[in-house]
Order: sequence, then structure tokens, then C-alpha cells
Amino acid sequence: MFVSNLSAENWVGNQDEGNLIENPTWSQIKQAIRELDGKSKTLVTFGADDECYMSIGGGELGKYIVNITFDNVSFHNLVVPSKPDAIEKLVVGGQEGNYSAKMCVNLETALLAAQTFTVSGQLQISLSWEEEKELAVSSNKI
Repeated sequence: MFVSNLSAENWVGNQDEGNLIENPTWSQIKQAIRELDGKSKTLVTFGADDECYMSIGGGELGKYIVNITFDNVSFHNLVVPSKPDAIEKLVVGGQEGNYSAKMCVNLETALLAAQTFTVSGQLQISLSWEEEKELAVSSNKI
């Protein structure tokens, strides 16, 4: 299996009392994703190392945000291109944020993407992904 760690949040008040599991099974990953509720459990992250991982957040009302990075610079967001240009509010990482509706996928889609990444460390090619890159910030001192 490609994945070597799983981090699952569990917010109690304003404290994250989540846990880290080394060498998780697919069953443990699937359970952590299914437990996302957009309230106390809003984000799971699993991967090979600090550079290559998948994050799945949200969960409230069956809406999930899924992204993968292989280098911690370029991120691939799972999307449903047919959805309208609208904004959805989701709690991810313990904070409410605005997300494009096309980035909000259902549980079945999130699990399919997660299973492919867990086993092979790759994007599920039957799904649609959009790549975004972090902007490089430079400062010029005078």
C-alpha cells in the first residue's frame, strides 16, 4: 500500500484532539473519511510523507473537498465540472470557508479517489482534477 500515515482531526472546543495512525489500513482510512461531519471531524490527511499526501475535508450535508499534492507545491483539486459557478460554505480544518460548488463532491466520489491514492499513490483517472499551484512569494529588500 502506498499510504504510510493517516491524520484525523477531532475538534473538542477549539482544540484538535485528533490522532495519527502509522501504516493505516484502507478500512481505517475509509472509516476516518466516513466520520467527517463538518463539525468536530472536518479533515483527514493521509499519504507517504510531508510532500505527498491527500486531504479530504468537510462532510456536512454529504459535501467533501478532496485534494492531492505530490510535492507540496502543486495541488490537484477533485472537481465536478458540470456543477454551476456557485459558492458553498464548508468547515474544513476546523474553519468555515467558501469553496466553489464544483469542488464539493459526494462521499462515493471522495472514497473512490481516496482508494486509488491509498493503493497506488496516483490520481483516479476516471475523475476530473484541476491543478493549482501555490504562488511564490518574494521580497525585495532595499
